[in-house]
Amino acid sequence: MDTKKVLYIYGAFLLFSWSLMFVIHHETYTRYETLEGMIFICIVTAIFFPLVHLYHRSNTGKKIVQLSLIALFISSCIGFYIVY
Repeated sequence: MDTKKVLYIYGAFLLFSWSLMFVIHHETYTRYETLEGMIFICIVTAIFFPLVHLYHRSNTGKKIVQLSLIALFISSCIGFYIVY
């Protein structure tokens, strides 16, 4: 099985498993936390699938993915320090 297919299966598994976790543990989390978690996983999935596609498309796609991951890392660090 090629890497692209494995990554697509992994992404679908993540989306399904997180959704299932929120359904199973609905009494543990408030509605706000559940909504926040689902929005997060949808955003992550919306970023993950196009990046996997771009990475396997061409060398330019690999560079775009690398720059995107660097930008996500920097924005995550900045967001972490703003919140804390």
